[in-house]
Amino acid sequence: MVQAIEELRQAGVEPDVWKIEGLDQRIDCERIVEVAHRNGGQNVGLIVLGRGASQERMTHWLQAAASVPGFIGFAVGRTSWWNAVVAFEAKRLSLDEATTQIAQNFETWSRIFQEGRQISVAADSSQGDH
Repeated sequence: MVQAIEELRQAGVEPDVWKIEGLDQRIDCERIVEVAHRNGGQNVGLIVLGRGASQERMTHWLQAAASVPGFIGFAVGRTSWWNAVVAFEAKRLSLDEATTQIAQNFETWSRIFQEGRQISVAADSSQGDH
């Protein structure tokens, strides 16, 4: 992804937001932000793409990215709605139950991301004290 962003930026592609596949390590998230922000790209935001991953995997990716300044959100589709839609189609969930499950998934992603951002703010604050 780093190479792809570098090549795209060299070709003049300067989006407002980069949609990044989930990364397992914070250091990888930091590297992606560094490349995206280099040479005038300081205002670009990055979001985490869900890739249809499991809830556990998505939680890990959101935690890794949220604590890195530059990541501004997420795009989690299939992981949020797939199981609910399949269960609804199979008549194992009502429309209301499926809707509730999907909403709860999005609320979970939002909470995880916001908690990760608070960790980043706390870390930045404590570094200023040293």
